[in-house]
Amino acid sequence: MYGYEWTKEYGIFHLTVDAKIQKEIRPVFHEELDFFGMDKYWDYPKDTDRPILWAEGIRRYILNGVCVAEALGGGFYSKPVIKRLTEERLKLQAVDTDRLYQVNQAIMMSLEQRAIEFIQEQFLKYHKQGFSFICAFSGGKDSLALLDITAKALAPNDFYVVFSNTGMELSDTLESVDAAKKHWPLLRFEEAKSHMDPVESWNEFGPPGRRMRWCCVVHKSAPTIIKLREILGNYNAKAVVLDGVRSEESARRAKYSDVSVGAKNISQINISPLKVWNTAELYCYILKQSILFNKAYRLGLFRVGCMVCPLSSDWWDGIANSYYHDEMQPLLQKVEEYAKLNRPDKEVKKYIEDGGWKARMGGRGLPNGGNRVSEQIQNNRISFSIIYPSQQWLSVAPVLGTITEQNDISGVQNIYGNNYEYHINQSDSVLRVSYGPFSKMDRFVIAHLRGVAYKVAYCKGCRACVVQCPTGAYTIQPEESILIRQSLCLHCANCLTFTDKSCLLAKSLSTTNVGGNGMDMKGLNPYQHFGLRQSWMEHFMTEGIHCFEMGVLGNRQYDALKVWLKEAGLIESNTKDRALSLTPLGMKLTEMGPYNPLMWAIVWANLAYNSTISRWYCLNAEIGATYEKGDLVVMLGDNGSLSSRENAVTALAETLRYSPIGDGLKQGIAIELSKNTYSYFRAGWDYPHAVALLYTIYQYGERTGRRSFTFSEMVNAHSNPSSTGISPSDIYAIEINSFREAVQGLAVQFPKYIRVSFVANLDNIILENYTSLDVLDLAEE
Repeated sequence: MYGYEWTKEYGIFHLTVDAKIQKEIRPVFHEELDFFGMDKYWDYPKDTDRPILWAEGIRRYILNGVCVAEALGGGFYSKPVIKRLTEERLKLQAVDTDRLYQVNQAIMMSLEQRAIEFIQEQFLKYHKQGFSFICAFSGGKDSLALLDITAKALAPNDFYVVFSNTGMELSDTLESVDAAKKHWPLLRFEEAKSHMDPVESWNEFGPPGRRMRWCCVVHKSAPTIIKLREILGNYNAKAVVLDGVRSEESARRAKYSDVSVGAKNISQINISPLKVWNTAELYCYILKQSILFNKAYRLGLFRVGCMVCPLSSDWWDGIANSYYHDEMQPLLQKVEEYAKLNRPDKEVKKYIEDGGWKARMGGRGLPNGGNRVSEQIQNNRISFSIIYPSQQWLSVAPVLGTITEQNDISGVQNIYGNNYEYHINQSDSVLRVSYGPFSKMDRFVIAHLRGVAYKVAYCKGCRACVVQCPTGAYTIQPEESILIRQSLCLHCANCLTFTDKSCLLAKSLSTTNVGGNGMDMKGLNPYQHFGLRQSWMEHFMTEGIHCFEMGVLGNRQYDALKVWLKEAGLIESNTKDRALSLTPLGMKLTEMGPYNPLMWAIVWANLAYNSTISRWYCLNAEIGATYEKGDLVVMLGDNGSLSSRENAVTALAETLRYSPIGDGLKQGIAIELSKNTYSYFRAGWDYPHAVALLYTIYQYGERTGRRSFTFSEMVNAHSNPSSTGISPSDIYAIEINSFREAVQGLAVQFPKYIRVSFVANLDNIILENYTSLDVLDLAEE
């Protein structure tokens, strides 16, 4: 919440709203300095539990506001090194943590009291609704502060403390948990742990990736809810989970609400009392309370968690594998096995050091990876062929509805009010299942049948689905087979819709090469890796069509610009002589000028329909997610050659970085990781222009050939392979609830253009007799 400024006192900073320094900060203890052999150059006490220095931005060692050393390098196979920025033999001392708190006491007491009151307010609200309270505990600094504050806010019998033991924790983290139990002897500590051993789960799922973090569900969130149900003896148990999430930790977490309903699963509400705290405030608190138990922090680790993690930094990897080498070997060996399957032996270590394995998206390169489900629609039936099925079809299918007639190979199942005849045929390693009539199926029936097919093909009983069931109907038997308690099943489909392909293992292992929404990925890269830049748009809008004759840009750049402008709908070429001319849309947008956010919003909307890479990005890049270029290349699968994919992603990245589409519309905010290396945060357009939204809704109507459609149909168009329209919520990365409110506002603001009927919380959308081009005239009004 506050920044900090260094005072003249040794190691003491002052929290203030006017601070120039806003960097993440951590204490540096003598164990870290010893680990790097700094006692050869500096003098410092080794008989103290207090910090000796502070580090800003993780690697910069600060003495009284001056950077005296910097850490460089690091990786699984290389320990970081310290570069001294002064030859002076420094005389260091322990930081007076009591004095640190005293200097900031007023602010810290205010932060603490607000966190306590927030917890108490949520307890009063949700306890009377039947929710149980859990304080999530990891043994790390955030959860230590959270637990200390929760213990002050609530009585010991008001909540449980649940340590999610992933089986991948560092030994010092386990010791920290034991220390916490001794420090708070009156609290009710419980341990949640997956039935799957980490090595076993990594064998099944493959190594987790930045965009494929199956491990968090399998080893943390699902076991926590299962443990709560065991404690309470209630399948319908609902929990409020207090977590230590803080905005400072990542751009994605900054988007979280301090109260998140159903973010993890339907039975869970997450509240984050420390969301606004930064590390300066956090350490000021926990050092004063003397509760920093985890020795890993004393070695230089700024966060603790799973010992091998796709989100870890090279700094973390270098320290952890140097100090905890033996503990990390089983999982690091799995990373090495994966790397050897995907890289020549001589490139394996570099591939791992550079974090290449962390970009894994699907089952490509895994011995058990591959697409096990194929689908066909013919003779008014939908058919699935499943190779090497893991589950029995008739054991899983009851989640869709009651089977009213059944024999060995056929029967009738009532799914959402309609009867469908099914046939099952098992031959060798292939299971074939068909349902009909297809003509009676809506997109939900089709999608949920696919979900059952993926569960039958892949499920190995990880229990991620179990916690999605509100009644306890969905169960996993001891032999890892699925059993649906039909008398309890509500057919709510939560177990099918909680993740892509309805199954975490299917998501992790499948290698379907579709670009999203069943889209055709032809023409992936006509831009020769050049993006659409604001300076280019200024050149075009200033000079018009004649700009292509002026030689300001190179020939290849002009060729790329022509493609972008055609796909944006601004120019067109005569079919006879290929002469270029402005389109009616191009004329309107040129009048707006190259710096108008609305102009760029309309350009992006048209690119979403006409540019293959832009459309793919809109349909596949998640709101609140951060991507590096390598992540996007991997996500493209095998669509086109590697060079084509890399060039297309480079063109997209340039567009995000050099035009307002990235920062202005927040479709990909560029975050510099190192020189000329960026990641892209798709925050989403938080204040979308009303005319842009209305324009894209009209676009949807024009593309689908209808002036009347439902809101749910539009926002779920990405899940319908036959849809020719794209939802504005996908184009601009707008949360569905916010988009719903915006559409309601459009009906009030522009009643001549759009009407909505408030049936089932917004159902029908009716467009009047205008075109998307007509809508732009509203911008002048």
